[in-house]
Amino acid sequence: MKKNTVIEFLNVTRAEIDQEALWGFAIDYPKKGDQANTYTIKTTGWVLGKESPVVAVEVLSEGRILGQVPVNMERPGVSKRYPEVLWAKNSGFNIEVGVIGLPLEGEVRIRGVLENKSKVLLGIVHYRRLPLHSNYQAQLQALVFTSVGRSGTTWLMRLFSQHPSIITSESYPYEFLVSQYWMQMLNILSQPRHPQKFYGAYFYEEYQSIGPNPYYGKADGDAANDWLGRDYPEQLADFCRQSIDNLYQHMGCAQGKLLPQLSGNTNNHQHQPLYFVEKFLPNPHRKLLLEVYPQAKEIVLVRDFRDILCSALAFNTKRKYLSFGRQRVDSDREYIQTTIKNTAANLLGIWRQRKEQVHLVRYEDLILAPEQTLSDIFAYLNLDHSSSTISKILAQASEDTPKLKYHRTTDSPQESIGRWQKDLEPSLKALCTEVCREALEQFGYSLTGEEKLSPLPKLTIKPEVKAKPSLVPVNSNLATPTESALKKLEQIKYKIQNIKASLEQS
Repeated sequence: MKKNTVIEFLNVTRAEIDQEALWGFAIDYPKKGDQANTYTIKTTGWVLGKESPVVAVEVLSEGRILGQVPVNMERPGVSKRYPEVLWAKNSGFNIEVGVIGLPLEGEVRIRGVLENKSKVLLGIVHYRRLPLHSNYQAQLQALVFTSVGRSGTTWLMRLFSQHPSIITSESYPYEFLVSQYWMQMLNILSQPRHPQKFYGAYFYEEYQSIGPNPYYGKADGDAANDWLGRDYPEQLADFCRQSIDNLYQHMGCAQGKLLPQLSGNTNNHQHQPLYFVEKFLPNPHRKLLLEVYPQAKEIVLVRDFRDILCSALAFNTKRKYLSFGRQRVDSDREYIQTTIKNTAANLLGIWRQRKEQVHLVRYEDLILAPEQTLSDIFAYLNLDHSSSTISKILAQASEDTPKLKYHRTTDSPQESIGRWQKDLEPSLKALCTEVCREALEQFGYSLTGEEKLSPLPKLTIKPEVKAKPSLVPVNSNLATPTESALKKLEQIKYKIQNIKASLEQS
């Protein structure tokens, strides 16, 4: 790639023309070998429907629609070629989509949408891009906890909250998803304009929401587009990392987990990193956070998918409403064939893609062998994993509460293991085992339920190597934590010290 290049277009594959639906189409840009200096993929061309006109063109990545524009640009050459087609004159399109949060090397699909609601593939753009760069040096490390509902996530988050070097919400259900709020903001605000939704002066009338910059992508804004498409997303990434950092530092201070660092007494913590942890579903927010935090650690929690099914159905019955995806389908069989199947495939895919970086945890091991499982987790994180620390964490976390009791759907965690064998009727057992077969086998689960769990593959923990900046740093107005933020942390420290002194005197 050239010095200022962000995206390189490796290939552009044109789809075979659908002779029944289209007269023809062309993708004018990009071509193989083209390069872009912003975090966007721009596609231009034309498409002409036969019986039904093509009314829109959309761009997709991994099945997700990134953007859609109407087909309405003038193409005199097309109308001259097809004079009998009324809509040939305005058959052109021009669409830009952001790549932030997309794979570093992947493909986007260009698809036409006809007036009769049918869709036709036009082409596939294969690209390679640089990761998003952030100049801000975070004080806390990110711990990405990837799993799905009813897998034991609440219990593991409760355990994390008890460790002196991990900061998260200390209240049920331990789902403080603030970094994902900032990742969503980063993704939305870094996108090119959407002409239909965000016209130039929409913010004079809209006071409840904000979207992509309406001037990013305008034809007469080439100079602005360069800055909005590259420097601006990097500055947004700086802002988001700093905001996440400052918030969790304040939380950690209130929880007493940052006092040694603030007071300068780091003898017992010099080799102890400090983490913030959040629970992530296998979704774009997770991918973007891992891009913005290239040194992040990741825990992947799995559970026998047949037990996940039982737990979800039981909790829906307990709460008297449908959730966990069951509300989107008509039957339990369809739920297994869609949500449960996709859950297994997604977690297996994540494990295969990142098994050299992530630490895999099984719910069953967490329940049946908690000391060893936690020791392995904290060793992976380079944290204190002494038996005394783990015993203290387990003792504190095991104090039962009404909310935790309500969260359970069996009398004890041990009874939740293998419940599928008695809770599911035979046809659902067979179906769930079949659609999740590959993931069950890879994660060491018995297909029949008669054999013991197979040992999990062990991750070889390699010494950490500081990653070089992914891009040459650009102008950034955001610095490391400001003096005012540090003063606030000092003030919190003194307040806590005063409270402690008062308690000792009373």
